[in-house]
Amino acid sequence: MANISFYGSHNSAYVVEEGGKILMVLEVERFLNSKNSGMAQYQCPKNADLIFLAKMIPAWLKKKLGVTEYDKCYYINSDVIMDKTYFLEKEIECNEYIDVKHHEAHAAGCFYQSPYQDALVFSFDGGGNDGFFNVYLANREKSVEVLQQVINPIHNNPHIHHDLGFPYMIFAHYLEDINQEVLGWGNLVYPGKIMGLAPYGKVRPEWLPDFMQFYREKPCGVTYVEKIQELGKKISILFDEKHRIKGELAYDIAATSQRAFEDSFLEVAKPWMEKYPDLPVCITGGCGLNIILNTRIKQEFNRDVFVGPNPNDCGIAAGMMLHQLRPQEPVDLTYSGTEILDLDTIPARIQNEDFTGQFTTTYVNVDEVVDDLINGEIVGVARGRAEHGPRALGNRSILCDPSIPNMKDILNHKVKHREWYRPFAPVVRLEDVSTYFEWEGESRWMSFCPLVKEEWKDKLTAITHVDGTARVQTVTREQNEWLYDLLTKFNEKRGIGVLLNTSFNVNGKPVLSTVEDAFNIFKKTELSRLLIEDYYFKKNN
Repeated sequence: MANISFYGSHNSAYVVEEGGKILMVLEVERFLNSKNSGMAQYQCPKNADLIFLAKMIPAWLKKKLGVTEYDKCYYINSDVIMDKTYFLEKEIECNEYIDVKHHEAHAAGCFYQSPYQDALVFSFDGGGNDGFFNVYLANREKSVEVLQQVINPIHNNPHIHHDLGFPYMIFAHYLEDINQEVLGWGNLVYPGKIMGLAPYGKVRPEWLPDFMQFYREKPCGVTYVEKIQELGKKISILFDEKHRIKGELAYDIAATSQRAFEDSFLEVAKPWMEKYPDLPVCITGGCGLNIILNTRIKQEFNRDVFVGPNPNDCGIAAGMMLHQLRPQEPVDLTYSGTEILDLDTIPARIQNEDFTGQFTTTYVNVDEVVDDLINGEIVGVARGRAEHGPRALGNRSILCDPSIPNMKDILNHKVKHREWYRPFAPVVRLEDVSTYFEWEGESRWMSFCPLVKEEWKDKLTAITHVDGTARVQTVTREQNEWLYDLLTKFNEKRGIGVLLNTSFNVNGKPVLSTVEDAFNIFKKTELSRLLIEDYYFKKNN
């Protein structure tokens, strides 16, 4: 009999397991085409749509996976997040409902995807039903009873009220180069944007103590205005959301806040890393998406660091399930999402008279794709099952040649429609990573930002950020055969074994899941090639 887990707040997801194997992760945002959406808060649908989805998604899972009934349902119960009676007992019929903790799910999800037998796990974000920043000790070989004790927080105060998520993101609300959002939405999109802006600035040492104090005071949605204005008085800056800060001053605010974020993490984490010097480290929770901090931890402490593909709340449902399964071998959830939802519509689209004359359709040939990339074409790729997590890793990606001048600007302004400063990631074969980057070993999920080697910076301009780093993705043939072979052929023909890889979406939208969305982007942007499974579409200019 199958089991199911469900998370209902932002980045809502369902996970179905049977026979000890996770069959699928369904991220709700991919159904709604609304980034970071939840079933009960954060960009959640209207009531009528919510009722429809609550009925439709379990029915879709039943049809797709052939699961007729569930034994257990794991969920995180909260008056704010969900009503168990409505969401579960009426729409997901289970023999037993089991409540799980937020950070406990984060920690288990990260640890059981890692290659480690033992690990020190840090889970920190904007908060859940068990705190904001928890520390865990995990051991894969212990019995269920002992592991249940070991996976629990080991800090004297298990729920460390040290919220690093809110104070980090709130500065973006006051900086002109970052598109301003309604705060409830910006809360989820600001962090990645301010992280990209921070390298343009310099850390102001004289500001740092006051920024650290701001982090320690735990500003929230009710108190942040007063607290950030107090900070402004100390450093002689006016924080006014209607008159936003621009130029070098804004960049220095972003850079100093980034350093304060890192140092605030280390205040809590360093004693535990010193207490367990031989253990590798797992980083999870939404703050685990901060690749600058992740890289610093790995380099400064010279130890193995694991950050999975889904550290933010989209991974909680999987974490709940893995916490119950306790697998003895690492679980790979990289491509555990859905297939393209409306793939069967392609033949009709090709025959549609509106389609005729706009595009040329052929079957995919790797050599042809490589030639197009070398000639400067931008290729949207939608094939196989979707990535589980916020990073596109080759199955829902936009790919192009990173050595082409102005490619970063072309993508930001004419394809992705996002801010000018935001960087793009490179993908490279694992065996080639140290050829181009100051890095050894895997960086499979774009979780770190090593330096681009000096001799390659001018040749890889589109993926080299202003500070000389790149959010690198490594890949092996076993992990993604198609992407690996494409890189191999590109290297043979181009003499560069790196491609630019960004998510197949436009600003404000999640990674796409439908043929319809793929064609909408293809037609409305300067994306020039579209690859969907075995079909290859070219625009007729």
